[in-house]
Amino acid sequence: MSGTFFGLETALRALRAHQAAVEVTNHNVANANTPGYSRQSAELATTEPYTVAAFNRPLAAGQIGTGLTVAAIRRSRDALLDGQYRTELSASKQFDAAQSALGRVEIVFDEPTSGLSRPLSDFFGAWQQLTNNPADSAARAVLVQASNVLAQAFNRTARQLDTIQADLNNQVASASTDANSLGNEIAALNRQIVLAQAVGDRPNDLRDRRDLALDRLAGLVGISTNENSDGSIDVFLGIHSFVTGSTVDTLTTTPTGPGGAWEVRFTSDSTLASLNSGAMRALVDARDTTVPGYRARIDTIASNLIAAANGLHTTGYGLDGVTGRPFFAGTDAGTIAVDAAIVADPQRIAAADAPGQPANNAIALAIAQLQQTMSPTPEDAYIGLAATLGAELQATRNMAENQSSFVYLLDRRRMEVSGVSLDEEAMNLLRHQRAYEAAARLMTAMDQMLDKLINDTGVVGR
Repeated sequence: MSGTFFGLETALRALRAHQAAVEVTNHNVANANTPGYSRQSAELATTEPYTVAAFNRPLAAGQIGTGLTVAAIRRSRDALLDGQYRTELSASKQFDAAQSALGRVEIVFDEPTSGLSRPLSDFFGAWQQLTNNPADSAARAVLVQASNVLAQAFNRTARQLDTIQADLNNQVASASTDANSLGNEIAALNRQIVLAQAVGDRPNDLRDRRDLALDRLAGLVGISTNENSDGSIDVFLGIHSFVTGSTVDTLTTTPTGPGGAWEVRFTSDSTLASLNSGAMRALVDARDTTVPGYRARIDTIASNLIAAANGLHTTGYGLDGVTGRPFFAGTDAGTIAVDAAIVADPQRIAAADAPGQPANNAIALAIAQLQQTMSPTPEDAYIGLAATLGAELQATRNMAENQSSFVYLLDRRRMEVSGVSLDEEAMNLLRHQRAYEAAARLMTAMDQMLDKLINDTGVVGR
């Protein structure tokens, strides 16, 4: 049979178990709004039953329960949902970063505030006005002014696109630094988790912190993971290992990309990092393809206008009788400018196709008609560029919104598994509180029984 103090120990175990369950509930409530926190639960289990070890024990109930214990404190987490969420989060952050870059480009071509439509129209309008009176000094001054405004608009557009590209390049370097920081954090948490699990602990909070770091890393660059038997997680970028246990093969940036742009490589062997998705993928694409593409198109518009206008102007004659003078200097949007000699003296504008004919407007008329005769015309080419940008931005915005909605739904599913419900925790708290009170009442009863046994047994008749 069981010992005299057997019931007291059973009640004590119940007190300890339900107290631990209440503490787990308190931890859940305290972290209900903590980013990355996973709901924890105390797994209650019966302890080993008591059996009398004897060959001649009576044929009665063979075992007596010895109470309960907290077998483990588990966290609620779905690894498959985590993997799916990180994959889609990488795509979502990629669309967000692409949308942001295109939005900055759109501001450069903002119409009618800072675009090229108005300066182009004024430029051709000034040539048209000059055809009415080719010798008019005021008309020539207006043309020089309108031409300067157009050139400066081209210059400003090119400069702003170059600035965006440079900023994107800096963001690539900054993102690689952030990725290294997260990789080091994951490696440090790996080390702590392995040590904790080696002594039989369940490092739930450390795992939550590591999962949060993995989520953030997935937003920067597409990753794949593999969990080892010791509790550590290996992280891969493509097929290259980024984090292995407590070791990180850090990313480094080298100026080996187009035009000296930063390329992201692994420190160990200098191989190019695989940026399949995430914000870094969008930054690299925008820096190397999107922005240079729009810069090339605006350069083409400027260079075509320079070639067409100069091709006519060099055949004409200014009021000083000189020919062969270009109207524009430069070769593209970044370098276009009105020829310095013309800026110094508008009388040198070659409006005539023969010398000594102040009223001759043949060249001025031909340049004015470039507004319709060029194929495509500068204005049509610019409108086409703006339309392409608007369509690309709208498509990217739609994809970003759709992907964001999908990620939100996946996160909701994760929260259904790992999120803390305050109503549920209140019920758990009440349930364990009542069980604790019952165990305390049981201990009181056992104490009273033992008091009777110890103090009152054998005193009858005294």
